[in-house]
Amino acid sequence: MLGEAVDLRAPRTLARRRLPVGLAMVSLLGLVLLAGNHEAFDLKVYAGAVRSWVGGQPLYDYVLPGTTYGFTYPPFAALAMLPIAVLPFRLAIAVNVVADAAIITATTWWLAARVAPRWGLATGWATACAVPVVCLLEPVRDTVGYGQVNLALVALIVLDVEALRRGSRWAGVGTGLAAAVKLTPAVFIVMLLARRPRAALQAAGCAALATTAAFVVAPGTSRAYWTGALLDTSRVGRSDVPANQALSGFLTRLTDATTTPRLLWLAAVLLVGAIGLTRAVRAVRAGDDLAALALTGLTGSLVSPITWTHHLWWVVPAIAVLLRAGLDRRRWLVAAGAVTVLFASSLPDHVVTPIGQHTAHGPLVLIAESSYALACLLLVLFLPARAASEPLSGQVRPRAGAVRST
Repeated sequence: MLGEAVDLRAPRTLARRRLPVGLAMVSLLGLVLLAGNHEAFDLKVYAGAVRSWVGGQPLYDYVLPGTTYGFTYPPFAALAMLPIAVLPFRLAIAVNVVADAAIITATTWWLAARVAPRWGLATGWATACAVPVVCLLEPVRDTVGYGQVNLALVALIVLDVEALRRGSRWAGVGTGLAAAVKLTPAVFIVMLLARRPRAALQAAGCAALATTAAFVVAPGTSRAYWTGALLDTSRVGRSDVPANQALSGFLTRLTDATTTPRLLWLAAVLLVGAIGLTRAVRAVRAGDDLAALALTGLTGSLVSPITWTHHLWWVVPAIAVLLRAGLDRRRWLVAAGAVTVLFASSLPDHVVTPIGQHTAHGPLVLIAESSYALACLLLVLFLPARAASEPLSGQVRPRAGAVRST
């Protein structure tokens, strides 16, 4: 009707709301293309090993044709991956990509829900804006491209953190299952122990139960893993390659050795592990689960014997912590931007030096080769976790144009 007022801003407001959603959808669609980036190499290893095992061959004797890589996870992981032996490989890739896209969206929403309200932003809008950025990060890109299991383990751990927050009696089950699939998530039991010992015991019990079940189903395979394959570091590749961003890789390159200098590495692991887990425990006790999640994941990645670049999803919650702290101190916003740019750049992948010549090209090359490890170390040392006396909610910044009550 002629007398009705027309809000000319409505179409523009709707467009602004749809733009981040559209970008998020395009980014997730891009993950489908990324699935061919590394030809789902790790998924090929999983599928080939499990199919060979189902066919009666020893699981840990399998080597992907044309490579030196075989199955490196505990037997329970092989049992969990049995559907791969049935599905056509292209369908397995498709299922993996869809699952990864769902996990990326869900975990990004979970993180945004803890940061966006402090900035006066809607969680859904912040999630839509954040998903494209998360998809740009190398740990996420390469996890999808390689067909890795990382994001599934992340989902189990994040579910556990949320279950812990809600007081669920199931808290600990996710961490236990993740640790049974791949040993490194067991570091999160420390975080659970600091918050609720019962959840930590449940995680340890769940991991032990899953491992025992695998032993009952496949006793020979379990013995082969726990007495041989677990200790065979040659199965996962050289530690000095730039793709390894654990302390072991950094120290091997720093000393120009062909193998990790064991005593130096053990000393670094004890020091960094003590600092990182102490900070994580303090964050848990202060109620800062977000910082505790990031600190535990980053510490576990650094002290692990091998941490490939696609294992470092834990920088995502670290960036969220930096953004949260950036409301009060802008230097943390700069840090968040720097970490995001670094992990989107794939810098270590662009540096190739011969074995034993990592220091021959100067300190800048050495830093570039280990840039992810150094960034993770700085985050472990300085990530701004909340103090016990600081309120969890923080001060929410009012939206532009909001009317304050007097």
